[in-house]
Amino acid sequence: MSPGDWVSNRPLWARWPWNALLGLLALALAAGGTVWALQPEDTSCAEGVPRVGEKPQCVGVTDGSHSFSTNLAAVSELIRAENGRVSRASRRPNGPSYVSIVYLMSLAPGPKDSNTPDSVRHEVQGSYTAQYEANHTPKYGDAPKVRLLLANTGSTGEQRSAALQEIRKRIDSDHIVAVAGLGTSTDATEKMVRTITADRQDGGLQLAAVGSVLTADTLSKVKGLVRAAPTNADEAAAAAAFLKRKPYAGKRVLVIQDARPDDQYTRTLGEAFLRAFPRDRPAPKVEQYDSSQEGVATAFKTRMANLCAAKPDVVYFAGRGVDLPRFLAPLKDRPCTDRELVVFSGDDVSQSAQAQGFDEIKETLRSGNVRLLYTGLAHPGAWQKAKDAYPGWAVQSFGTKGRYRTAFPEETLDDGQAIMGHDAVLTAVSGIRLAARASDSNGRVSGSQTIQIWKSLHGVEAVKGASGLISLGNDGSPEGKAVPIIEIKPDGTVRTLDVSARSGRPLVERDLN
Repeated sequence: MSPGDWVSNRPLWARWPWNALLGLLALALAAGGTVWALQPEDTSCAEGVPRVGEKPQCVGVTDGSHSFSTNLAAVSELIRAENGRVSRASRRPNGPSYVSIVYLMSLAPGPKDSNTPDSVRHEVQGSYTAQYEANHTPKYGDAPKVRLLLANTGSTGEQRSAALQEIRKRIDSDHIVAVAGLGTSTDATEKMVRTITADRQDGGLQLAAVGSVLTADTLSKVKGLVRAAPTNADEAAAAAAFLKRKPYAGKRVLVIQDARPDDQYTRTLGEAFLRAFPRDRPAPKVEQYDSSQEGVATAFKTRMANLCAAKPDVVYFAGRGVDLPRFLAPLKDRPCTDRELVVFSGDDVSQSAQAQGFDEIKETLRSGNVRLLYTGLAHPGAWQKAKDAYPGWAVQSFGTKGRYRTAFPEETLDDGQAIMGHDAVLTAVSGIRLAARASDSNGRVSGSQTIQIWKSLHGVEAVKGASGLISLGNDGSPEGKAVPIIEIKPDGTVRTLDVSARSGRPLVERDLN
């Protein structure tokens, strides 16, 4: 083929003399001595918040001046105001130093996400409460002061990478030392956290990381990550310990297991329960489903006959809370409604009251001879059930005169998310200020120093969180963490039945000495 043939065979758009046309366009736009230059459209949502993805989302990091959704507008404004106060104070002669903590998660969840908009709002409100208390009271020391940045991960790998890149740009200018929150226990979250904590020379951000509701046992292998929440092993052992007691001792158990391959939460929850189940009782049968496939509701409906044939007294549901309504709905019509059934699950059930299908859950609890229990991460009813397991100032932050209640008087604490968001930031603050006291840095510490200090947050230096004592083991997981056993009643109300733990008894303050 000759060069002429190649030109004639190219598509029409490729044969236009674009350089000449652009030159003519520039001449045509020249007027009054001014030449107008064509600028690419600005598609960002705000400074530091680009619009990313095939299904675009606003991802990145902000000081609260961008709220990511109307759901977070009010709390974002409170965070922006507090950050501004800290920044202004630091610029005064001999003003206090500050560091920034990024609260990172999917801040605008969709209908298929495991988080609900309400739970996300509560978590961010809790994180703000911890920031405010750290800056305005001497409860947790006083230096350095804390700025709280909000970062949205979006829902895809491209969006998470873009969010991390925006955080990277601001590490030095905003004195970022830690990232808290981090979302839920999935493979994508683990990959993201590994980037956050990895050394800069290896392409990481080299920042400390604190998970608020990360429970998968597999995440204990991630360097630089600590958690405010008990592990799935702890939750499952707490559930098993509860089921050893009357009237559940000796009851027959069936496990419903989500086999979704990329969900570390559901996989490790079921595995941990089977390991913790008493060996002197018949091993539970296991029925699987896969939430990544279509037809989940139909799969549950077709299991009712086999479920009745197995005659379980307790079903341990190792699945996500968003799938629970689809499992519970057909239970009210099962052939064996004359036999009471207790459905027991993990902490993800805490968001069921805010999710689609909650009316179906309540209907089954009313008419299906079913009770619904779960191991929670936090609940205000636990503070009265086991006062010794919740010492310190943090619980007061959620009391009638505490910052949470004065700032958000209409909000509920039943899902535990505000408490966990608070404790994640409180853990970061505790590590940062402990590192600052031990150094000669005038209150300034680095992400690397904070990662190092995680090893010290145990024993007498344990964090006295509103969700219980957070005494970190060498793997970054809290040891002996309190696990409330919670029931959702047929009218939708929530109550704490007991406070358990891996050993059956939660860590209390006298255990720390």
